[in-house]
Formats: sequence, structure tokens, C-alpha cells
Amino acid sequence: MAELRQSLYALVEHPPTTPRAVEVVAAHGARFARRRRELRGAAGLALVVMVSAVGLGVARQDSKRSLFVATEGATTAGYVAEQPGGYIGTGTWHLMITRDGQVIELSSASSDHCGPIGVILPGDEVRGSITGRGSTLRVGEGFTCPDSP
Repeated sequence: MAELRQSLYALVEHPPTTPRAVEVVAAHGARFARRRRELRGAAGLALVVMVSAVGLGVARQDSKRSLFVATEGATTAGYVAEQPGGYIGTGTWHLMITRDGQVIELSSASSDHCGPIGVILPGDEVRGSITGRGSTLRVGEGFTCPDSP
């Protein structure tokens, strides 16, 4: 054990190369941390893109900027409104409209099955989801409520 201690002491007192300055080591550590954050951000962005691509399989937007949510399982979709819009829902559904930082929540339990054009305004962030089997939700600009003129 004493020989090992002497060898290590000799290495510390007379290193084979000159040690790097603390500032250089700190700079390398900061660069490593920055690169790691960038990679994490890129991975997060890739995940968002992948989830969005999967979401496009669930939701389809036509040229009239309508949003259709699939009729099976727990599914969600969303868009940013460019024109006034409304919604039609059957079964169990949930609609969340974010307007100027305020959240408006509509659901099959507490709202009418149809909201005419004007419920959704330009610039609103709209997210819809269905949870019940056989439920549907249509959100957008190109329709009117069945019982309206």
C-alpha cells in the first residue's frame, strides 16, 4: 500500500503533462451541458413531430379548415382557427378553446351538441377529443348546426 501511495504522490507532484486550467475544464463542461440540452430539445421536437404525424392519422383537415376527430377510442386533435367556426359532437367529447390566454371548455356533459359558427374565433387554439366508443366531434368553419336555418 505504501508503494502505491508513493507512486500516486509522484504522479501528482510531477504529472506527465501539464494540467489544464480550471477555466478550460469549466468551459468544456459548459459546452457539454449546452450540447446535451440541445440534443434533449431536438429529441423533444422530434417527439412532437412524431406525435403530430400520428395525430394527422387520427385527424384530417380539409380545404375548409375543418377538424375531424376519429370515431373510435380516446383520440385528440387540434388546430389554430383562421376564420370563425363551430362544432358538432355526438357521444362523449371534450373541446378546449384557448383565446387570449383564457381557456373555454365545452363537453358533452355540460354543453349543447352543436355550437354554430362564431363559437370559435380567428386566432383561437382549438383542441378536441373524444373518449366514448362511437363518439364523433367535428370542429371547423364549413358547416352549420342541423337545426339552424
